[in-house]
Amino acid sequence: PLRRQRQMCIRDSTLFLFVLLFYSNIQSQEFSKNSIRISSGIGVSMDGTTDGLGIIYSVGYQRDIWKDKFRFNPNFSIGHYSSKFVMDARDQYFNSINLQTNLFYDLIKIRAFSVVLGTGLLINNSRGLIGTGGDFEGEQSSEYFSDFYFGGYFGGGFRINSPNKRATIDIMPLNINFGNDYFMESHLIIAIGIKF
Repeated sequence: PLRRQRQMCIRDSTLFLFVLLFYSNIQSQEFSKNSIRISSGIGVSMDGTTDGLGIIYSVGYQRDIWKDKFRFNPNFSIGHYSSKFVMDARDQYFNSINLQTNLFYDLIKIRAFSVVLGTGLLINNSRGLIGTGGDFEGEQSSEYFSDFYFGGYFGGGFRINSPNKRATIDIMPLNINFGNDYFMESHLIIAIGIKF
């Protein structure tokens, strides 16, 4: 019985030591300046002919530059919108695809928390179906559309980035895409960065 207890004690001590070494190795890992940024949010998309509420998804590459205060973020996003909850609008179902290059800046930084501002450029393709209905007089018919827009991005929010953690969290209540022909999108977005 005594020998068995010693064996169990050695085994448990070895397991504990292994877990401790593994945990300390994870905690002391150094991460590169590169990460993948994945985000999702809700908001509106509109232009001269469409108005819709919907959900947007985005994925992109992000790199920390210049003293880790600036971040370069080229990304791809797609949003799905409809006029289901828009009063007096024709039936509309459309997708909005953006190719963007953004630059984020930590305006105020206190330890792991920072206030973030962002700006950038984008190319957009909105395509879908505009149906009948709404508060319009005259003859109506359903029509497909595909429109391209060129414009910019402006955003702001908060970021949590612990240096010894692999993931970062961005809470961005202000995200505005704008462009030619009255194109505008506005979203509340939550983004997660995964460091390499």
